[in-house]
Amino acid sequence: MRVLAIALACSAAGFLVHWLVWRERIPVRQTAWLLAIFSGTLAVALAAAPWWPPAWRFANPWEVLHVAIFHVAAMLAYIVAYSAIEERSPSMTILTRVADSGGRGQSREELQSLLLDVSPVEIRLAAMLRDGIIRDEAGRLVLTAKGRAWAGTFAAWRRLLRFELGG
Repeated sequence: MRVLAIALACSAAGFLVHWLVWRERIPVRQTAWLLAIFSGTLAVALAAAPWWPPAWRFANPWEVLHVAIFHVAAMLAYIVAYSAIEERSPSMTILTRVADSGGRGQSREELQSLLLDVSPVEIRLAAMLRDGIIRDEAGRLVLTAKGRAWAGTFAAWRRLLRFELGG
């Protein structure tokens, strides 16, 4: 239970640093920042472990490994979830608008007009351009080296899991 508490505290510290940085200024390369923040949090926590109170110190290298694996898994899961919510989805846009209207509510027509300007594909393309996964070459979108690495990783997972081609 102590190892789980340490791992949760480490992940919570990463989230706190993320929240504080985003309150100050949202970085342009958000995914890279999240990786740096959470990786840095783990590194600092493990480096500071010898000075923790005796009841919280690691008893053996396996506990360090367990905390590191938990933290990396939580970090990657959070980054995947964050990429899905960093841009407003149509559902979140509707929910926020209705919540902001209070008891007055919103008509179907008001919500439909609100969503006419929202294109999930355009939002994702803008995020991929911003993050350097694709680039625009004379009106054609092509993968960058980073994009090829991501595409290769996804292709390997698809082959490993024996998924069919498609979206």
